[in-house]
Amino acid sequence: MEDRHPSTITGPVTDAERTYAVEMLLATRDSLRQSLAGLSMTQQQYKPNPNRWSIAECAEHIVLVDRGIFKSLQQGMSAPADPAKRASIHVSDVFVIKAVRSRGTLTQAPLPFVPTGRYATADEALAVFEQQRAAAIEYVQDATADFRTHYFEHPFLGTLDGYQAVLLLASHGERHRKQIEELKADPGFPA
Repeated sequence: MEDRHPSTITGPVTDAERTYAVEMLLATRDSLRQSLAGLSMTQQQYKPNPNRWSIAECAEHIVLVDRGIFKSLQQGMSAPADPAKRASIHVSDVFVIKAVRSRGTLTQAPLPFVPTGRYATADEALAVFEQQRAAAIEYVQDATADFRTHYFEHPFLGTLDGYQAVLLLASHGERHRKQIEELKADPGFPA
């Protein structure tokens, strides 16, 4: 993917961009599956300290945020197209991917996305995630509206276009999959 300034991008998304987004959604789904495979309940619930999330909590958070992003993406795509609003976008597609995937800057999750034990296991959360991700993939493949002229408001990144919201969707889950791998690498992680 070429790192282009948002002011140089005009829509609609290309076939290559759509393919890239779908492949990214599939790859991050598959990576999460791998990270959660074969974990015991003790491993899913392990916390190195009370201020850290467990693997099960990370999985729940991924489900909650994915649901929120996808719902907001659909709402933005159903609004009237507004090519003039592109001037409000200040980050590139590549920046969205890198910034969201990075574990270098930790942020506090907004309250609606804080895990509360909604799912009994990480496997249960994964099943919900997979249903949501399948719907998102189908949506991205089939959408006819121009992703570049519909928008999504992010609390940290500002205005994103619909395509960037899809990249955000895939990247957020990857960010927390990395967090799961950090937990698995912790010296106290149960065998």
